[in-house]
Amino acid sequence: MKLDRRTVRTILLIITFAVALYTAAQNLGALYGAVRTVWDVFNVVITGLALAFVLNVPLKLFENRLFYGMSEDRRALVRRLRRPLSIICALLITLGVVVILFAVLLPRLIDTVAVVAESLPAYIEQFVAWVEGLLARFNFESGDLFNLSIDWSAAVEQFFSGLTDRMGDIIGTATNVGTSVVGALVDGLFSLVIAVYVLAEKEQICAFARRVITNFLPERASGGLVTIANMASETFTNFIAGQLMDSLILGVLCYIGMKIFRFPHAEVISVVIGVTSLVPLVGSFIGEIIGAFLILIASPLKALLFMVFILCLQQVEGSFIYPKVVGKSVGLPGVAVFSAVLVGGNIAGVTGALLGAPICAMFYAILQQALASREARRAAGKP
Repeated sequence: MKLDRRTVRTILLIITFAVALYTAAQNLGALYGAVRTVWDVFNVVITGLALAFVLNVPLKLFENRLFYGMSEDRRALVRRLRRPLSIICALLITLGVVVILFAVLLPRLIDTVAVVAESLPAYIEQFVAWVEGLLARFNFESGDLFNLSIDWSAAVEQFFSGLTDRMGDIIGTATNVGTSVVGALVDGLFSLVIAVYVLAEKEQICAFARRVITNFLPERASGGLVTIANMASETFTNFIAGQLMDSLILGVLCYIGMKIFRFPHAEVISVVIGVTSLVPLVGSFIGEIIGAFLILIASPLKALLFMVFILCLQQVEGSFIYPKVVGKSVGLPGVAVFSAVLVGGNIAGVTGALLGAPICAMFYAILQQALASREARRAAGKP
């Protein structure tokens, strides 16, 4: 093999990459610590950038549809107001959905907890009576196994007595939790501010990043990096839109099914199922538990049947609807989306499942572009 300059450079790059990969594999603990440190320092900024990316979807909808006519207005003030109005509408829609969800859901959850707490002794007695009757039908003696006559007054008194003894620990824990919550709220507020700044000046930020890339990297590398960045932006934007559409479809199907089977609280539970399904893997199960808990107040049997219904609906949605909707939005075959979510979930849990489809779509687009370029060169008779 002839070792020209290009071949030597390729070999050196491969060796460097192999050494770096081996070093990283041998020092995973230190690598994780370094990544964790970087995340702790920049988590507010990273969260703000991610939030801006998500909010950019409704922002573009308002800017390009609802307020599009303002861009052609002769008055400069009206043209400048197009972006602020779009940002305000995007924020109001997003925050409005969250506020309405909690405003409707929390009171019903509190009522359900109160009723379940009051009905718990009766539920236990009914369960014990049912089990004893079942055993009696098969001539089994329950004996003292189900002698669960509980002195609830004494139990409550003992509970509060132990609570008083551990009040110092409880106050310390509550203080730590309260501090963490306040810190998270402050970080969330700062992230929201960063997101608004990024959305207000996204064209200037992108132009500056492009200037940095083109002036500090070789022409070929800078062109490839810009192309990949554009692909990533388009892919993730389409993925977010597809994810929102999939959640909307799931919520509508849940509402229709609950109405058919006459489950209570169909409106609230359908909204909860749709919103929580935005989080892959665990989100759907969280929505299912909340819905079953809300139905528990009306009928424990209906709560159990609801869980079976949602499990079946989620299997149908995850196997057929999600790959079709999200796959079409990011340009991937359905089986590729399904596989990417599974593999991403196995590698990095919820985050991996959330990012699996768009990352796979980005590599798929890059591969298609590389194949098209190679086929064009072969058709032209070039090596």
